[in-house]
Amino acid sequence: MQNLTQTISKNLAKFRLQNRLSLDRLSERSGVSKAMLSQIERGESNPTVNTLWKIATGLRVSFNDLLQEDWQQIEIVRQSSCQLINDAANGLSLFSLFPFKSDKPFEIFTVKLQPQCTHFASPHAVGAEEYVLLIEGALYINVNNTDYKLQNGDALRFPAGQPHHYHNPGLHELSFHCMLYHACS
Repeated sequence: MQNLTQTISKNLAKFRLQNRLSLDRLSERSGVSKAMLSQIERGESNPTVNTLWKIATGLRVSFNDLLQEDWQQIEIVRQSSCQLINDAANGLSLFSLFPFKSDKPFEIFTVKLQPQCTHFASPHAVGAEEYVLLIEGALYINVNNTDYKLQNGDALRFPAGQPHHYHNPGLHELSFHCMLYHACS
Protein backbone atom coordinates (compact mmCIF):
# COMPACT_ATOMS: atom_id res chain seq x y z
CA MET A 1 0.00 0.00 0.00
CA GLN A 2 1.35 3.41 -0.99
CA ASN A 3 1.54 6.20 1.53
CA LEU A 4 -0.92 9.05 1.01
CA THR A 5 1.70 11.61 -0.07
CA GLN A 6 2.91 9.28 -2.87
CA THR A 7 -0.66 8.54 -3.93
CA ILE A 8 -1.55 12.23 -4.16
CA SER A 9 1.71 12.92 -6.01
CA LYS A 10 1.02 10.25 -8.65
CA ASN A 11 -2.63 11.24 -9.06
CA LEU A 12 -1.84 14.94 -9.40
CA ALA A 13 0.68 14.21 -12.15
CA LYS A 14 -1.66 11.75 -13.89
CA PHE A 15 -4.69 14.06 -13.92
CA ARG A 16 -2.63 17.12 -14.86
CA LEU A 17 -1.14 15.29 -17.86
CA GLN A 18 -4.51 13.79 -18.86
CA ASN A 19 -5.94 17.31 -18.92
CA ARG A 20 -2.86 18.60 -20.79
CA LEU A 21 -2.27 21.25 -18.16
CA SER A 22 1.03 22.89 -17.41
CA LEU A 23 1.82 23.68 -13.79
CA ASP A 24 1.21 27.35 -14.64
CA ARG A 25 -2.24 26.64 -16.08
CA LEU A 26 -3.24 24.41 -13.16
CA SER A 27 -2.04 27.11 -10.78
CA GLU A 28 -4.36 29.61 -12.50
CA ARG A 29 -7.31 27.19 -12.40
CA SER A 30 -6.79 26.05 -8.80
CA GLY A 31 -5.38 29.08 -7.01
CA VAL A 32 -2.49 26.94 -5.70
CA SER A 33 0.99 28.28 -6.46
CA LYS A 34 3.06 26.64 -9.17
CA ALA A 35 5.82 25.99 -6.61
CA MET A 36 3.42 24.22 -4.25
CA LEU A 37 1.96 22.14 -7.09
CA SER A 38 5.45 21.13 -8.14
CA GLN A 39 6.39 20.12 -4.58
CA ILE A 40 3.19 18.06 -4.21
CA GLU A 41 3.71 16.38 -7.59
CA ARG A 42 7.29 15.44 -6.61
CA GLY A 43 6.04 14.02 -3.28
CA GLU A 44 7.94 16.64 -1.28
CA SER A 45 4.91 18.25 0.37
CA ASN A 46 1.94 17.00 2.34
CA PRO A 47 -0.94 19.30 1.22
CA THR A 48 -3.74 20.49 3.47
CA VAL A 49 -7.34 19.47 2.87
CA ASN A 50 -8.11 22.97 1.53
CA THR A 51 -5.22 22.75 -0.91
CA LEU A 52 -6.43 19.34 -2.12
CA TRP A 53 -9.93 20.73 -2.66
CA LYS A 54 -8.50 23.58 -4.73
CA ILE A 55 -6.42 21.18 -6.80
CA ALA A 56 -9.38 18.81 -7.36
CA THR A 57 -11.50 21.76 -8.47
CA GLY A 58 -8.76 22.99 -10.81
CA LEU A 59 -8.38 19.51 -12.31
CA ARG A 60 -12.16 19.01 -12.44
CA VAL A 61 -11.94 15.70 -10.60
CA SER A 62 -13.43 14.60 -7.31
CA PHE A 63 -11.57 15.05 -4.05
CA ASN A 64 -11.48 11.26 -3.70
CA ASP A 65 -9.87 10.88 -7.13
CA LEU A 66 -6.74 12.52 -5.72
CA LEU A 67 -6.65 10.09 -2.78
CA GLN A 68 -7.32 6.81 -4.60
CA GLU A 69 -4.49 4.36 -5.11
CA ASP A 70 -3.99 3.15 -8.66
CA TRP A 71 -6.33 0.35 -9.52
CA GLN A 72 -5.07 -2.82 -11.06
CA GLN A 73 -4.04 -2.45 -14.70
CA ILE A 74 -5.86 -5.68 -15.45
CA GLU A 75 -9.38 -6.22 -14.20
CA ILE A 76 -11.57 -9.20 -14.94
CA VAL A 77 -15.30 -8.63 -14.65
CA ARG A 78 -17.64 -11.58 -14.27
CA GLN A 79 -21.16 -10.93 -15.48
CA SER A 80 -22.43 -13.00 -12.55
CA SER A 81 -21.00 -10.38 -10.17
CA CYS A 82 -22.38 -7.38 -12.09
CA GLN A 83 -25.39 -5.45 -10.95
CA LEU A 84 -28.42 -6.49 -13.01
CA ILE A 85 -30.86 -3.79 -14.03
CA ASN A 86 -34.02 -5.48 -15.20
CA ASP A 87 -36.73 -3.62 -17.11
CA ALA A 88 -39.12 -6.55 -17.48
CA ALA A 89 -41.91 -4.38 -18.90
CA ASN A 90 -39.72 -3.64 -21.91
CA GLY A 91 -37.97 -7.02 -22.06
CA LEU A 92 -34.58 -5.54 -21.29
CA SER A 93 -31.81 -6.71 -18.92
CA LEU A 94 -28.67 -4.66 -18.48
CA PHE A 95 -25.37 -5.55 -16.79
CA SER A 96 -23.00 -2.73 -15.92
CA LEU A 97 -19.54 -4.10 -16.73
CA PHE A 98 -17.50 -0.91 -16.33
CA PRO A 99 -19.35 1.92 -14.57
CA PHE A 100 -18.64 5.58 -15.21
CA LYS A 101 -15.65 7.06 -13.36
CA SER A 102 -14.70 10.71 -13.34
CA ASP A 103 -11.33 10.03 -15.00
CA LYS A 104 -12.87 7.75 -17.65
CA PRO A 105 -15.92 9.41 -19.21
CA PHE A 106 -17.57 6.23 -20.46
CA GLU A 107 -19.41 3.18 -19.20
CA ILE A 108 -19.84 -0.26 -20.76
CA PHE A 109 -22.88 -2.52 -20.51
CA THR A 110 -24.02 -5.90 -21.75
CA VAL A 111 -27.65 -5.66 -22.79
CA LYS A 112 -30.11 -8.49 -23.40
CA LEU A 113 -33.36 -7.81 -25.24
CA GLN A 114 -36.21 -10.33 -25.33
CA PRO A 115 -37.90 -11.38 -28.60
CA GLN A 116 -40.35 -8.91 -30.14
CA CYS A 117 -39.50 -6.28 -27.52
CA THR A 118 -38.69 -2.61 -27.92
CA HIS A 119 -36.78 -0.51 -25.41
CA PHE A 120 -37.21 3.27 -25.65
CA ALA A 121 -34.13 5.00 -24.25
CA SER A 122 -34.20 8.51 -22.88
CA PRO A 123 -31.90 10.91 -24.71
CA HIS A 124 -28.58 11.36 -22.91
CA ALA A 125 -26.73 14.64 -22.40
CA VAL A 126 -25.77 16.69 -25.43
CA GLY A 127 -22.48 15.42 -26.82
CA ALA A 128 -22.93 11.86 -25.49
CA GLU A 129 -22.31 9.02 -27.93
CA GLU A 130 -23.37 5.39 -27.88
CA TYR A 131 -21.35 2.59 -29.41
CA VAL A 132 -23.36 -0.59 -29.92
CA LEU A 133 -21.83 -3.94 -30.89
CA LEU A 134 -24.34 -6.67 -31.62
CA ILE A 135 -23.22 -10.07 -30.38
CA GLU A 136 -26.00 -12.26 -31.70
CA GLY A 137 -29.31 -11.84 -33.52
CA ALA A 138 -30.77 -8.97 -35.52
CA LEU A 139 -31.33 -5.60 -33.90
CA TYR A 140 -33.03 -2.46 -35.12
CA ILE A 141 -31.86 0.78 -33.58
CA ASN A 142 -33.96 3.82 -34.31
CA VAL A 143 -32.10 7.11 -33.92
CA ASN A 144 -34.10 10.29 -34.42
CA ASN A 145 -36.77 8.44 -36.45
CA THR A 146 -34.31 6.58 -38.72
CA ASP A 147 -33.95 2.78 -38.45
CA TYR A 148 -30.56 1.06 -38.61
CA LYS A 149 -30.45 -2.72 -38.85
CA LEU A 150 -27.56 -4.61 -37.27
CA GLN A 151 -26.80 -8.30 -37.69
CA ASN A 152 -24.33 -10.62 -35.90
CA GLY A 153 -21.10 -8.74 -35.24
CA ASP A 154 -22.26 -5.38 -36.65
CA ALA A 155 -21.64 -2.16 -34.76
CA LEU A 156 -23.20 1.30 -34.72
CA ARG A 157 -22.06 4.62 -33.26
CA PHE A 158 -24.54 7.46 -32.86
CA PRO A 159 -25.12 10.73 -30.99
CA ALA A 160 -27.06 9.64 -27.90
CA GLY A 161 -28.48 13.05 -27.03
CA GLN A 162 -31.46 12.46 -29.30
CA PRO A 163 -34.44 10.07 -29.14
CA HIS A 164 -33.48 6.46 -29.80
CA HIS A 165 -34.81 2.96 -29.21
CA TYR A 166 -33.84 -0.67 -29.69
CA HIS A 167 -36.08 -3.36 -31.18
CA ASN A 168 -35.56 -7.13 -31.34
CA PRO A 169 -37.71 -8.40 -34.26
CA GLY A 170 -36.56 -11.99 -33.79
CA LEU A 171 -37.88 -15.02 -31.97
CA HIS A 172 -34.87 -15.34 -29.63
CA GLU A 173 -33.24 -13.15 -27.02
CA LEU A 174 -30.40 -11.07 -28.41
CA SER A 175 -27.33 -9.60 -26.72
CA PHE A 176 -25.26 -6.54 -27.43
CA HIS A 177 -22.56 -4.48 -25.79
CA CYS A 178 -23.12 -0.78 -25.36
CA MET A 179 -20.50 1.79 -24.54
CA LEU A 180 -21.87 5.16 -23.51
CA TYR A 181 -19.37 7.97 -23.88
CA HIS A 182 -20.12 11.06 -21.80
CA ALA A 183 -18.84 14.24 -23.42
CA CYS A 184 -16.38 16.16 -21.26
CA SER A 185 -17.66 19.48 -20.05
